[in-house]
Amino acid sequence: MIAWLREELKIRKWDRKAESIRAGYSEGIHEANAAGDWNKRNELLSLSDFEASEYGDEAAEIRSNRLVRRARRLSLPIPTKNDSSEHWRQSRTLGTWSLTAVGFAELRRAVRLEEKERRDVWLTLGGMLVSILSLVVAIIALLKP
Repeated sequence: MIAWLREELKIRKWDRKAESIRAGYSEGIHEANAAGDWNKRNELLSLSDFEASEYGDEAAEIRSNRLVRRARRLSLPIPTKNDSSEHWRQSRTLGTWSLTAVGFAELRRAVRLEEKERRDVWLTLGGMLVSILSLVVAIIALLKP
């Protein structure tokens, strides 16, 4: 639980830093756009995306690792990391690997389905146990004078 909270705080920190960087460039981008200087606008957009991508990549790596850990605990197959995979991408700034939107959605769907199946088994067994205990209590109540 504490590790999850630490990760969540890091993710939020990286997201805030990326937004802060983009906000720092937004005024210059707006001015270049108003002046019709498309080259400067595109240059500023490119710079803001590049600088913010470092923090975005950190957050994406943490989210991906968290989901992969959940999938491994459930013994689910993890897509392999390679350059031609549609499930993984490698960061250009840091070189770290993170799940793409498609890979994240598919793995999350598989994790949720497996967790639901396991939970349903326990709920069924729990319902049967409650029924049996109710029957035992009813029989004891009928046999008691």
